[in-house]
Amino acid sequence: MRDNSNYYSQVGIMAARKAARFPGLGQLANGETLKGTVIIALFTFSVALAAMIVLSPTPPVGTGMLVVLLLLPPASCLLPPAIWGISIFDAYRVAIEQRKRDAKRFNLQIMTTLRGIDLDNNSFEELTMTRNVSRMGACLVLSRPMHKDSPVSLEFEGKERVRGRVVWAKQTGNEQEHLVGMELMAPLRQFEHAS
Repeated sequence: MRDNSNYYSQVGIMAARKAARFPGLGQLANGETLKGTVIIALFTFSVALAAMIVLSPTPPVGTGMLVVLLLLPPASCLLPPAIWGISIFDAYRVAIEQRKRDAKRFNLQIMTTLRGIDLDNNSFEELTMTRNVSRMGACLVLSRPMHKDSPVSLEFEGKERVRGRVVWAKQTGNEQEHLVGMELMAPLRQFEHAS
């Protein structure tokens, strides 16, 4: 079995980098619209509150402000970085969890028509079988080797067409048989609700 820990870390790092640009962007990139919006609002409010407390010559006084006056001046400078850090960690963690869920393999043999370019840069169309499939990927048995990152088009049993790219390729014990791992550009509809 292949070790995908580095691949999952890269997915998490990409989401964390978006959150590092601005809190909440990593959550939005992960498809968590509500959470991303709440984090953006909390961060913006905390920055405004910290600025108001730090820059105000006289602290605001009013009903219930005694707690704010006692607790927030020292904490007001810590709240925005804390929200930012939590946003980065959450985006990283959720991106990895989502990708692992999407990568759950099902050992299914599905007749597949693959169109692409082989190692000799020749266009080809080959009717083959999957070894296994996931929501966002497939492992195929091919009669030819392929370059990593080659774009492909897959048609599963003449029903569902998707575009993809080669993520890895290796030869089996048989010289005429190659295993090729594909990443799909869109999820397979039949696995959309698989967990």
